[in-house]
Amino acid sequence: MSHIVVIRAYKQGDELNCHEVIKDGVISSLNSAFVGNLLKEITFQVMILSAAVMFIFFGMPFTVCLLVVPIVVIMTYIGTYLAFTSKVMEVNQEISNIARIYMSNAFSCFWVAEAFEPYLMSRNPADVYYTVMNEKKFRESNIDVSSQSKRIVGSIGLLKSHSLDKGAWIKRLCVHKHYRRKGIASCLLNVAVNFAIKQGYSCANIVASEYTEGGRELCLKKGFELKQMYHKPILGSLITILMYELTYQIKPGDDNYFTVSKKLFSF
Repeated sequence: MSHIVVIRAYKQGDELNCHEVIKDGVISSLNSAFVGNLLKEITFQVMILSAAVMFIFFGMPFTVCLLVVPIVVIMTYIGTYLAFTSKVMEVNQEISNIARIYMSNAFSCFWVAEAFEPYLMSRNPADVYYTVMNEKKFRESNIDVSSQSKRIVGSIGLLKSHSLDKGAWIKRLCVHKHYRRKGIASCLLNVAVNFAIKQGYSCANIVASEYTEGGRELCLKKGFELKQMYHKPILGSLITILMYELTYQIKPGDDNYFTVSKKLFSF
């Protein structure tokens, strides 16, 4: 077994690699968000209205008025890019304080997915099969990884919610682009939800954007349900991103439900 991924709890020193994985995860939606915002009806309305104002009220030549099109395209990209840059800065601040935010009490936690592979890796990780396991199974397996390199390729965190009664938020679910579609995100989600069940939370919520369709589908397959949808402003009301809030309902005391939950989130 030369290629494995272990889901383990965060430990001091993981920050740098977590920064890279989560930053790449945030930025990976930039181009999709830009194209999506560009194709929205309001963007075309701004183009047409601006060109009409320039032509009718200022008497500019039609060819000059057409310059509003590339200007709006550029402004849309700049607005989207600035929004994502702001998000990256916010995330970096959080990741720099994982120990304080996630690991300082028994009701929150942060996990990473750590890949073990040969030092001389000649193949693209996307083309390699990885065995994914939790930390307990890894320890019990006694697999020798002393001659292998390791890198953090995914992350997830869970925090107590201050707005939901006995609820929790699942955050920073990210997997490096070369390690996706290998079951890593699924296992990270398993660990987080199992933790929420054991800690007695009533529900675990997660937010995903319209441009993370794969993540939404995974959550829905795992038993999450759509709670609400809302538009998150990027540049006022001109540029927005549709957000989906999904919830996984946990019912302490219902033995049948708890058994189903344990079976669903095992690996």
